[in-house]
Amino acid sequence: MYKSKVQCPRCFSENLYKYGFDKYGNQKYQYKECKLQFAPETLEFTKPKQRKYLSCTKCGKVTFLHHDYKYYSNLRCSDKSCNHYFFLPKDKNIDPPSYEIDLPGKFNFKGMRYSPYIILIALYFYFLHKASTREVTQFLRYFHNIKFSHVTIASWTKKFALMFKLKSDNLKPKQLNHSNQ
Repeated sequence: MYKSKVQCPRCFSENLYKYGFDKYGNQKYQYKECKLQFAPETLEFTKPKQRKYLSCTKCGKVTFLHHDYKYYSNLRCSDKSCNHYFFLPKDKNIDPPSYEIDLPGKFNFKGMRYSPYIILIALYFYFLHKASTREVTQFLRYFHNIKFSHVTIASWTKKFALMFKLKSDNLKPKQLNHSNQ
């Protein structure tokens, strides 16, 4: 039982119980005599709580975070009958492109198992012809009789990416000054 100066508007009784909260988070009371549930007007109404995550795109109900990854979050609908899920990308966590940061690349072919000719052919097909690493290994197997893993091609692309970037920048034409003098 809770004693206060709050009176029931119906029976004017002060015998009341605390009876949960309303949808705004304010304390509700129930009076013993008339069983009226009442939230006093003296309490300020607060705004409803903002949802932490987006509403379900299918049914509009509350969602929850199912998995949180580096570049996106997987949200699921809390309604069991809907059970819809969707992905929310995180724009701020995307890494800058590799050409904007200093890459620890190699500039020589010293200590490489295969000749620079084979490495350059593999990288040529990978970068310029947009072939996959597996396609490049098949090409080298058929035409040069060399067997190695597609992972080797991937490691070569990481090692020599900076060298190819600098070479391509040197081959690009500089801006021409077209001023009429």
